[in-house]
Amino acid sequence: MSYNSRQHLFMGRTKSVSIVTVTIMLSQLGCAPHQLSRRSPTPTPPQSSPTKTPSVYREYPEPDPPQTTLPIDESNIIAESWSVYKEKFIQKDGRVIDYEASDRSTSEGQAYGMLRAVIADDPTTFALTLQWSQNNLKRSGTNGTLEDQLWVWKWGRDQSGNWGAIDRNFASDADIDAATALILAYRRWNRPEYLDLALTKLEDLWNLSTKEVRGKRYLLPGPVAAFVPSPSTLYLNPSYLAPFSFRL
Repeated sequence: MSYNSRQHLFMGRTKSVSIVTVTIMLSQLGCAPHQLSRRSPTPTPPQSSPTKTPSVYREYPEPDPPQTTLPIDESNIIAESWSVYKEKFIQKDGRVIDYEASDRSTSEGQAYGMLRAVIADDPTTFALTLQWSQNNLKRSGTNGTLEDQLWVWKWGRDQSGNWGAIDRNFASDADIDAATALILAYRRWNRPEYLDLALTKLEDLWNLSTKEVRGKRYLLPGPVAAFVPSPSTLYLNPSYLAPFSFRL
């Protein structure tokens, strides 16, 4: 995914999350929009002694109690969302398809599918998605030998109409997401082989996608050869960083 596309996607998600967050916060504080104007149209003067000044605040009804829980069932939302996503975007063999980009697949899309499968507690789809990625996205040299455990970032139909890897470079953010999904899957389903693969991916990322400059190591968007074109030049992209994954 290009930087501009990623930035647009990130901004869109941020806007949606912000709206939902503000709505939830206002609801929990008893400040839903319809509550802000709940004033009696013709307030009745209070029956009190003439010498006592009534409080104007008594003209307003008591506010509704704060809402402490959301009126949703998170488990049902996750299950329904995953069911629709899986039916629409994941083939029976585990390939995640981007229909808006010539039906291609990407390492990022495969990793997203794995993450969602863990959240939805779907070990079967997780295994299929992982297996398709391992069978089709592994990087190999000219002699066919395996280079590492990182995945080529783009797979689809080339100009000759053949299906396969189109760009053999990897994208570090996708392999970070895949490693994160593998660690979570290991913990949830007690599958040590998932942890082994995650650790191998992380070691390959450290060796092939980070560069030390003046005593500090930087994560690159992809291979060192592509993003460090000369000893004096290094290309960085902060949108590839995933602090929550690094803490994990």
